[in-house]
Amino acid sequence: MKKFKFSLHKLLEMKASNLEILKIEISKLNGEIEKIKSKIEATTKEISNSQKKMDSGIGSIRVLKEWMSYIQSLYLHRKGLLSQLVELEKKLDEIREKYTELYKEHKALVNLKELQKNVYNLDLLREDQKIMDDLAIGRRNNTSS
Repeated sequence: MKKFKFSLHKLLEMKASNLEILKIEISKLNGEIEKIKSKIEATTKEISNSQKKMDSGIGSIRVLKEWMSYIQSLYLHRKGLLSQLVELEKKLDEIREKYTELYKEHKALVNLKELQKNVYNLDLLREDQKIMDDLAIGRRNNTSS
């Protein structure tokens, strides 16, 4: 008897490998997002610390201007990090949508393969039953002659 062969096997493998690629991309993006979040947190702490230092040690106007300029640069840096974070999260959402779509397609192919395999196994059982029935009829005919 011939072995079961799924005609869409290559497509199923391709979908599975694409799922793995998307999983890796999602993982990388999550890592980048976490790095940026920690940078934002560190910048926010630096802003807070710098403001406290500025408030406690106001000397001349020149020193005050330098502190203000430094703190302003920290705010700009944090704003840039926040915009990077928004872009990465948007990209992550798009990739998650692609992953969900691809997962559904992959799952449909897996279900189709299982269905075809069940039909194949049922056909094999029917063939076996037919052979056993033919043997039983043949024996009965031989014994009655």
